[in-house]
Amino acid sequence: MSAIHIRAPRHHHRPGMAAGAGMHGMVVFGTGLDCYLSYRPMFQEPYNFQVLLAVEFDERGSRALGADRRVGYTGIHTFDPEDFPIAELDPASEHRRGSFRGTLIRGRHERGGIAIANDVVATVRRVVYFAELGADRERGRGLLTHLCFGRPDRMYLAHRITLRPSFDQIVGARLIPGTVTDMLGEPVPDHVPSQRFEQAQPIILGQREFTGTRLRAGELAVAAFPPTASAGDAQGFLAEIVVERQIYLEVADLA
Repeated sequence: MSAIHIRAPRHHHRPGMAAGAGMHGMVVFGTGLDCYLSYRPMFQEPYNFQVLLAVEFDERGSRALGADRRVGYTGIHTFDPEDFPIAELDPASEHRRGSFRGTLIRGRHERGGIAIANDVVATVRRVVYFAELGADRERGRGLLTHLCFGRPDRMYLAHRITLRPSFDQIVGARLIPGTVTDMLGEPVPDHVPSQRFEQAQPIILGQREFTGTRLRAGELAVAAFPPTASAGDAQGFLAEIVVERQIYLEVADLA
């Protein structure tokens, strides 16, 4: 089962693309085997990619991250990777990169962040999502506004970035038990709401207490999962989701 990726071949592996082009910092969230990196994109080339990775840090990185959280730090952590083309993380690439080194930072380097561990190795367990911004221009303003991944009791929603202006947002969420139905409102088999979403599933968020495109802690939304084999049900399904906390929000980089 491959990760979802949307790309425009004219931008990948350009002859003039420098060997070090394409890297920005990444947001770190989750813990243990549910640890993720989210690339912080811009609309300018070569940074115009939305990428979500499931990763595992080496012992140095895991200890530093755990210690920082145990002392009560509740802000974001970021990871500044070594310089390499972002296209090397494309799951369709013949030479996809399986790991990379970098620095773990409390906060963001360019906004006064503090390095807590250097020379940390991040091993890519899965490419959860890979898309070039604007590559699907005809569908860019469609209804599939968010990406869902993780597991029902600890899932994550990321805003699906398409055309500018936009914003980058990641929230922690939870699927509400007993609310999963098919598209006609009939209950679905138990295995659908209990499965993991190892690849990001584009979803449509509808009304309940959902007030707009940006998600807020405490909001309830009805999520429509379109028919995909990786969503566990070829017919698609509906489920209520509650937003538990905001992990990251960036507007200026995508204005």
